[in-house]
Amino acid sequence: MSLYIWWMIAFLAFLAFEIITPGTFFFLCFSVGALFAAIAVLVGNSLFTSIIIFCIFSLLSIFLIRPSVIKYFKSKKLEKTNVDAIVGSTGLVVEQISPSNAGKIKISGEIWLAVSNETVETGSTVKINSIDGTKLIVEKIKGE
Repeated sequence: MSLYIWWMIAFLAFLAFEIITPGTFFFLCFSVGALFAAIAVLVGNSLFTSIIIFCIFSLLSIFLIRPSVIKYFKSKKLEKTNVDAIVGSTGLVVEQISPSNAGKIKISGEIWLAVSNETVETGSTVKINSIDGTKLIVEKIKGE
């Protein structure tokens, strides 16, 4: 089997490892090095030269490309969906909430069960702090 094929197998293997370990972008750097080594063999370089090229391009990728790729993907803010989008929003109390009894609040036209450490009267506005199972943990907005 030619040296070019071995470098291409290494390239694909490193890509496969990257897919198995998402978010590290470490094996991606080695796949870049293997690809450049395969290209070097195609243009007529020896095994020793292709190994040197693999090392150089892998290191360059680790120090130059990897930090940029990690920064790009970490800067993407994930948008909250479903129930997670409710946390931090406000709702209107439609059934009194007390520390001993759950009440009901209305958020975006939907009725939810809610609990609080304080008594909250019907008609008050509450802030949703968290979710515990099917109940929303709320607190009365001060000044209401």
